[in-house]
Amino acid sequence: MARDFPYSKDEVVNKIFDAGVVGAGGAGFPTHVKAGARADIVIANGCECEPLIQSDRHVLSACADEVLDGLLIMMLATGAGKGYVALREGMPEAQDIIEKKAGGIAGVEVATVVNTYPAGDEHILVYEITGRAIPQGGIPPDVGVVVSNVNTLANVRRALAGEPVTSRVVSVCGDIQNPCIVESPLGVTVGDLLRITSNDSGLDRKGILLSGVMMGEYCTDLLRPLDKRMGAVVVLPRDNQVIVRKSLPVETIIRRAASVCCQCTLCTELCPRHLMGHAITPHKVMRAICWDRSFVPDLGGALFCSGCGLCGVYVCPMLLSPDRISYIVRAEMADRKVKAERPETTRVEPVRPHRLIPHQRIVERTGLAPYERDLKFVGALEAKRVTIPLTQHFGVPARPVVAVGDSVRRGQLIGDVKEGAIGARVHASIDGVVVSVNHSIVVEAK
Repeated sequence: MARDFPYSKDEVVNKIFDAGVVGAGGAGFPTHVKAGARADIVIANGCECEPLIQSDRHVLSACADEVLDGLLIMMLATGAGKGYVALREGMPEAQDIIEKKAGGIAGVEVATVVNTYPAGDEHILVYEITGRAIPQGGIPPDVGVVVSNVNTLANVRRALAGEPVTSRVVSVCGDIQNPCIVESPLGVTVGDLLRITSNDSGLDRKGILLSGVMMGEYCTDLLRPLDKRMGAVVVLPRDNQVIVRKSLPVETIIRRAASVCCQCTLCTELCPRHLMGHAITPHKVMRAICWDRSFVPDLGGALFCSGCGLCGVYVCPMLLSPDRISYIVRAEMADRKVKAERPETTRVEPVRPHRLIPHQRIVERTGLAPYERDLKFVGALEAKRVTIPLTQHFGVPARPVVAVGDSVRRGQLIGDVKEGAIGARVHASIDGVVVSVNHSIVVEAK
């Protein structure tokens, strides 16, 4: 490593924990836990394979030094001797900047993966870059690899400077007047974010997706606050097929699955994790839903679903939602304490290279082509009121350490977690006064 950081492994882990850094790619896994792992490779994930979104691309271009420093810090913490910055084809500006910046750093390379979906899935990314296949139910450290989103790594670098996570870069895109990239304080509501960026007109005729088109969640509440995991707000016409599918009630998608699924098996044949050799068979999960969830062996495959959304948004010829069905089944099995099988090895399907789905094909089939445009960064937003969730991460919620009436400063700790618990600290994102403490902490500017 070309840069020397005067910290021990424990100091790095503690600083990341203190700053409340979590995975910014969507999962929100506490990063101090990853930093505590052992690995021989660390991958900075900048693939950003969700259509329309360009938040990671902006961070790679504007914060390249912080991303590379964060990568080196994670290599230091994990003991890794090799680091990769992973990019997807079609990001020439970001690739040029990061290659120039990384050129003189020993042990660090820039790797480009093919422009398919979901190129950023960590199982797929690890395989494409290292050739190591993560077993079903496993995680990258099982094969000696740690994967972190580029936004996360920038936050890791700031954490070592004593800066907690109080904001994030967000793509505001889709069928709107002023598509853009902003840096927003955490806790700004979706409605305020659209209003501040002058994109709040005609929302009664549109649908909103949070964090992405493929894996994103349909939003019905404009008061929903932005959290550490939320990298995008996507607005689409109400009749767009993605909005139609994702807005259907759970009861409707189960009823349609039971009555319409023709068992064509396409959802399984094109499933990215199935092609990686995992025992996920969405068509069997769809069939089992007809049997009142009683055929457990068929339902078991849902435990290995990554939630990429490909089968529900792109693949199914009957316009069904195997991805949402799998999510429902997975949640039910978790309640029943059903655990995933962990075989020691996995066999990647030989046909896999021929079944990869190009990014552009998804854009065209889902009607997103008119909204594919370069997004410009318009700066940092200011907020007069924020609603900061105590759960912005995988694991246990933070517990409030402030009370109504307390004055707080941006970066001040307002939510903590018990020592040894998997969770993340939460900090105030603006200066102000605490006006409410519940599952979220509401702060109003003075």
